Amino acid sequence: MDGMDQTVNPVPEEEAAGKKKKKEKVKRSVGAEILSWILTLVGALAIALVIRGVIFEPVRVDGDSMLDTLQNKEIMLVSKYDYSSIWLCLPWQSDNASQQAPRITYGNPNLLDVVICRYPARGAVNFVKRVCGMPGDTVELREGYLYLNGEQVQEEKDLINSAYRVNAMSNGETFGPYRVPKRGDTLTVSGSGEKLQFQLDGELWDRKKTCIIAKDETGKQLKVYTKKTDDSARNGRQESEMTVLSWDGKNYTSKDWSEIIPSLSGKTFTVDEDYYFLMGDHRMNSNDGRSVGAVERSMIIGHVRRVVFPFGSWRGVK
Repeated sequence: MDGMDQTVNPVPEEEAAGKKKKKEKVKRSVGAEILSWILTLVGALAIALVIRGVIFEPVRVDGDSMLDTLQNKEIMLVSKYDYSSIWLCLPWQSDNASQQAPRITYGNPNLLDVVICRYPARGAVNFVKRVCGMPGDTVELREGYLYLNGEQVQEEKDLINSAYRVNAMSNGETFGPYRVPKRGDTLTVSGSGEKLQFQLDGELWDRKKTCIIAKDETGKQLKVYTKKTDDSARNGRQESEMTVLSWDGKNYTSKDWSEIIPSLSGKTFTVDEDYYFLMGDHRMNSNDGRSVGAVERSMIIGHVRRVVFPFGSWRGVK
């Protein structure tokens, strides 16, 4: 059956040689291979840093200040995408230097959120606390219960173990009233000797060691903060504290106030950022806003969402 015969045409030598070349693996030099690995590792590290900085980060609880909400040594998943504060610093900078680096904030915490924060002059040390006062609020503790602007916060009653409501850190079960600064508030300073007086929006204000930052109409910065000092020579290695005025980049302690107070007194400064008042749920065992004052918005760096370890304790945090 001639019509059924099949013929096979030979492949031209040039075409066969081309196909063979395509199948051959291109060999890279050792240097190119090393560069490829370096670029891969750098890319993976960059992605990990972005995830850690703006999406989520695991953080371990250290201490009992948030009992019974959080237990010592538990690992929390902290989200960054709803609100955060990103320090634009380099990995090899010291903790205190990194805290002075430029920061970017987005979003804002809500009342009673559990957050990760930092304290002024404590570098990159993380603290976990609950938001108990929003910018502009007046905060009080009455018999261990939270009041804002004269009204009891009902939701807070179900979050705190009543056994932890006695506040041994500030005169039994009471605190306040304390006004939380907010962006745009006016601040004036006056005083003499080792005593300073502050007015916030025209009313006498108890700073409660809040590190307050404000600017005058020309943009010069006034910063008032509390600094720990070592009085070992006088008090047998006991720590004490002093208030420092930082004006236009120069620091003034109490012995220098006579130089600066006359020129600052009566001058109006504008608060540069919103502040938040934070407390631990274990009110008898927490270093928080009652002892360090309210913190700037940029000091709040994450929102605690879940406990992820131990696995048997997996749960949401509220």
